[in-house]
Amino acid sequence: MTENLKALCDKADKLELHGLSRELTQRQLEAHPEDYRLLLDLATHEMTFGRYQEAKAAIDHAERVCPPKAMKWVLARRGHLSEGLGDRDASIRYHLAAHELDPEEATYLIYAGSVSFKAGDTDRAIEFATRATQCEKGCIDEAYFNLGGYLLAMRRYSEARDCYRRALEIDPNYRIAQTRLEDVSRILALETDNHE
Repeated sequence: MTENLKALCDKADKLELHGLSRELTQRQLEAHPEDYRLLLDLATHEMTFGRYQEAKAAIDHAERVCPPKAMKWVLARRGHLSEGLGDRDASIRYHLAAHELDPEEATYLIYAGSVSFKAGDTDRAIEFATRATQCEKGCIDEAYFNLGGYLLAMRRYSEARDCYRRALEIDPNYRIAQTRLEDVSRILALETDNHE
């Protein structure tokens, strides 16, 4: 039954059926109350619904039962929780602490960059995204994509174009990167037309 619940939950997640995912995760936890992965999943689902106290309780429980190697995931969830609560500085600190535990993983720097950008600190977002592109693991294509977006926001179009191209070298089917590449290419063409 547990395997069936896991498969159903995975399918619900892919379909973005957040309520169903939360209920299926809760049912799995009834059979495995000390499973830190399920607790972190539950925290994510609770945050989706703005239930931050419930998310915090799940994260706190996960932290008590997780092995040391999983602490990076706990810290990342705390980062998401802090962002949801409006404490962007704490969010960045948690994501950077997670990155310290796995310095070759890009994910936590990508999160820190995104939070910085949302806080209006584009220079810091560029710094984190640039560092993420130099990591050996994780969504390096996303790191380049985000870096391109931050550069686009700063009107650094040629650099943004290069980032989108790099993201597409990694994943040629990255549709939003294709769209953004088209966007900056048209801007650069417009600038060329204006100089003629």
